[in-house]
Amino acid sequence: MAEERPNGTASAIVCVANGVFLGLCGVYGAALHEFAPKAMHSAYAGGAGGAALIVCAAMAAAPSKKLYMVGVHVALLLQLIFIVVFAVQAYKSYGVPEKQDRFPLFVSMGVGTLVALGAMLKLKPKKKKEKA
Repeated sequence: MAEERPNGTASAIVCVANGVFLGLCGVYGAALHEFAPKAMHSAYAGGAGGAALIVCAAMAAAPSKKLYMVGVHVALLLQLIFIVVFAVQAYKSYGVPEKQDRFPLFVSMGVGTLVALGAMLKLKPKKKKEKA
């Protein structure tokens, strides 16, 4: 008997929401510096991270169980990596006068991604117990 594929819609929605959030935060970070060339990396990084999560969402919503599994697990890994990166960046910018505008942005991106990771873990399908 073939294994049933879990419904990936809820996980895909969380991934898209987190991806859009990161993209918007990246653009906001660049806007803080009036889109100066030295600040555009914020928009590029936010957009790339967001796009990666949106690709994972598409995979999680795909009809194939293998694509679903890859999409969900890569999204979980990316979210964990993003949380670590945002925490390190927040730590580096804390108390530094020329970076004080970045601190709340890194904290909000980290907290937002942590919430999304929590939602993804909560939505993860539970293993069915074997009938005796």
